[in-house]
Amino acid sequence: MLNPNLKRIRRWRKRTPDPSWGGRPARALCYALPMYFLRIIIVAATGIVACGVSAAGQVWLLGADEWARPRDGAVMVQMPPLPDVVEAWKGKPDLHLVIRYPGGEEGLLWANELRSWLVALGIPSGQQELVAGSSQPDQIELELTR
Repeated sequence: MLNPNLKRIRRWRKRTPDPSWGGRPARALCYALPMYFLRIIIVAATGIVACGVSAAGQVWLLGADEWARPRDGAVMVQMPPLPDVVEAWKGKPDLHLVIRYPGGEEGLLWANELRSWLVALGIPSGQQELVAGSSQPDQIELELTR
């Protein structure tokens, strides 16, 4: 036995086809479109949540004590957390690296020097963003974002 609504739609379709929807009646679409849009919204929301979790999942901290050591290329390659940051960025090179530094002139100098070293380690300066205001006055926070 057919659904009574389906019979009604079929009868209506025979009487008034709508050429703008490929011959389907507009009334039949009013049943299908809400579910179609609901599926699109669910898929989009799932994708947005998944991107947000993977992009903003980790914050690395670089302390002033670690930074106070003499620096050269060999030290910078091994200085925690820089190898982890570079590897995470290489896995997703479309992400931006946000560098949150302590405010003031000293913090800005520190951030600019770190930015130069990160360029030397392979992260382009266009993919880096300097932001004043880290949570601690003696730490730089590094975070990958979209």
